[in-house]
Amino acid sequence: MIRMGLVGMGFIGQQHFAIHQALENVELVAVCDENPDKVAEVAPAVGGNIGDATELDLSAQARYVCVDDMLDNEQLDCVDVCVPTYRHADVSVAALEAGCHCIVEKPMGRSVEDCDRMISAAEATGGMLFVGQCLRFWPEYEVLAEMVSNGDLGRVASAKFTRLSPTPMWSEGGWVLDTELSGGALMDLHIHDADFILALFGRPHAVMAQANNVVTSGEKADHVFTTYLYDDLVCTAEGGWAMPQSVPFEMGFQVLGDKGLLELSLAKDPPLTFYPAEGEPYSPDYAEQTGYEREIAYFVDCIENDRPPQRVTPQSAREAVKLVLAEHKSAQSGEVVAVD
Repeated sequence: MIRMGLVGMGFIGQQHFAIHQALENVELVAVCDENPDKVAEVAPAVGGNIGDATELDLSAQARYVCVDDMLDNEQLDCVDVCVPTYRHADVSVAALEAGCHCIVEKPMGRSVEDCDRMISAAEATGGMLFVGQCLRFWPEYEVLAEMVSNGDLGRVASAKFTRLSPTPMWSEGGWVLDTELSGGALMDLHIHDADFILALFGRPHAVMAQANNVVTSGEKADHVFTTYLYDDLVCTAEGGWAMPQSVPFEMGFQVLGDKGLLELSLAKDPPLTFYPAEGEPYSPDYAEQTGYEREIAYFVDCIENDRPPQRVTPQSAREAVKLVLAEHKSAQSGEVVAVD
């Protein structure tokens, strides 16, 4: 039984709370949030752009408003870090230095330097560090990865990814909409697809990004369109959180190979369809779970079996942060930026 502590009880923390409660091999021992209301015996629901929001019964957990107190007082095997992005490094390093394994929400850190601090702490303590790049575990995206890997799509010629959200108004104190703290939609939302592109196709030579602001000011980061420059692949991703509140959240892709097209569109039924070059379209089978559920179950299994995670390594999550920072540089300068 893995004794788990959960830090950060906002939107994603509440999603993780429900998953930990449902896992038979996890005991959710303690929860922590600086806002006392969020760790009250009955905590209010915090909604987001995906998943259900319900109030939480926290009567079975020890409840803290200071992460250091939680780490000092509880005997934990793992800490799940769901605090704001700019605090990822500090809380993750503290958990690792307290002798715990650590799962931290994406993005790994606000900067490459943050990522390096976390990697160094994991190496020094021997703790496992896992970054919640959930898209790699999202069932429809797992189908895509498998079809690219096993050749069912053939030679991939083009790939287009989309992730568009209403403006996130649910963050504590509005930190998500402070680009200095969150990195804007580029770092907080679009990084899902940037990371998946890295995992699927490897590192591009360079990026050309255009971005604009609708709901924030300062550096352009609300809505981005990026072209990833490969030798023989046309690859783009569009992401942003400037949509009106009445617009449904959208994520999807179209990946074309010489054996057919695989498309994910939440507006269609079925949402995932393969259009073969020969034959009739069909919907591939995939697991009826979320990527959140699958990533946490995967990391818990790694802990139980003393096996460092391979599907998302800290180094690969660091590369995703580095790639998005290159996109940010391109968007601000209007120039192609090499990815080295």
